[in-house]
Amino acid sequence: MTLECLKGITDTFLKDKNMYSVWIVANVADTVQDEESFIKHSDFSEFFTKAEFASIVNGISQTFGYIRIFYSELEFIRYVLGVVDHLDKKHTIIYNFARDGIQEGKKSLIPAFCDLVGLNYTSSNPFVISLLRNKFVYTKYLEAMKIPVPATSVYNFGEPFCSTIFNIDHPIIAKNLFESASIGLSEANIIYNWSRKNVGEILDGLCNAMGVKQLLVQQYVDGMECEVFVVRYLENYYAFTPVAIMIDGSNILTSDISNYYKYSFSSLADLSGNKLCEDIMRTTEKAAKLLNIKNYARFDYRIDRTNSFQLIDIAGSPYLTRHSSITYLFEQIMNFHYSDIFSLIAALTTINQKM
Repeated sequence: MTLECLKGITDTFLKDKNMYSVWIVANVADTVQDEESFIKHSDFSEFFTKAEFASIVNGISQTFGYIRIFYSELEFIRYVLGVVDHLDKKHTIIYNFARDGIQEGKKSLIPAFCDLVGLNYTSSNPFVISLLRNKFVYTKYLEAMKIPVPATSVYNFGEPFCSTIFNIDHPIIAKNLFESASIGLSEANIIYNWSRKNVGEILDGLCNAMGVKQLLVQQYVDGMECEVFVVRYLENYYAFTPVAIMIDGSNILTSDISNYYKYSFSSLADLSGNKLCEDIMRTTEKAAKLLNIKNYARFDYRIDRTNSFQLIDIAGSPYLTRHSSITYLFEQIMNFHYSDIFSLIAALTTINQKM
């Protein structure tokens, strides 16, 4: 997608922006969690801080002015049920940043509810959003469709582990199966010296440390990490130039590094050239189409020393905070404004909803 096309889509939408009511559903730390103590909450590190959320609200309000905010899924649902008969559903846009709860379905509640009552929302549909929470299932599906992914398996605590798909001469990495990839992650999750005899004991120890009964186990890709923003416009998918993640003092984005923003960004094209970027972008577009991504998503890759890349994670509703690869892409690479991210997403939501 050219910058001219991108600007044209956004500009056309902005001519009619005053027609729309804009609502945000987001989980923000220290807001309504105590009032909803009966919920099995997500890891609170996934919630926005008040400063992070303020920047998002500012970015959206620069385009739309007044916006209505809901700090939990239940607060949103209760409100909608009270006014649903009077809503102008066609001209209401829901920015869905909600991510509370646990397991695969945690991000699908708002999309499912919006589909039920006929509201436009920014994320993919509930099936796709739930699918993207189960890294094993979508990885195996994409592997079957010839998308490059690492060797992948699931480990169940205390059970025999089928390690024969892995190259024993290379490290493996164990991650959360359903939660965001960085949650509970440390350098200890990269297992360098392992054997088919001792791997079960090592993985049991990681299960205990992370408080889980299952782990996603993948062949570790030693090298650089990058993130790719992809959007859907009608029937076509467009991936933007990859953004490299620059991590000091670690090989991976650990919980600590992710939570405290101990990483920076760079254009992958400046580091590795255009050919690699083009290959990653085309792969992202193919994978996004296979998964039926609705409006936007982010695909994450690891790149080894030979420039071979493998897809390691997908964010169906990626963070759009000031410190994010998508913000870096818009502001530093494309010379757009932070608010343009939210304008584009709103435009795509209204366009794709008509399909």
